[in-house]
Amino acid sequence: MLISPEQEALIGRVFESYLTDHHHNDILQLTADTNEVTHHPVVVNAMTLFEANMEVGDYFNAYPIDVLAIFDKVLNRKAMELTDDGSSKHNGGHRNQERRMASTLHARITGNSVSYV
Repeated sequence: MLISPEQEALIGRVFESYLTDHHHNDILQLTADTNEVTHHPVVVNAMTLFEANMEVGDYFNAYPIDVLAIFDKVLNRKAMELTDDGSSKHNGGHRNQERRMASTLHARITGNSVSYV
């Protein structure tokens, strides 16, 4: 990976803030459906995301695969946090299903000159 730990931390913070502002309910909805384990995309609008921090947009354009991996890691961590918050209402077995579901979320970027899906 060509991205430094400091750059990864910046990308992670910017993306987590974007998820909180724009996809909180989407993530809750996807993680609530624990009956089937499939891959679920969270569609990210590049224009909106990169408006918050153009530097992240530059990293994405230079290292799309690395930045997508960071996005997926942050997305899944955020989903785990949200399911952990709600898991106090569920028993342990149900919580394991939620954890498995959360690990199948993937960021998909649209609205950029190149679409990464």
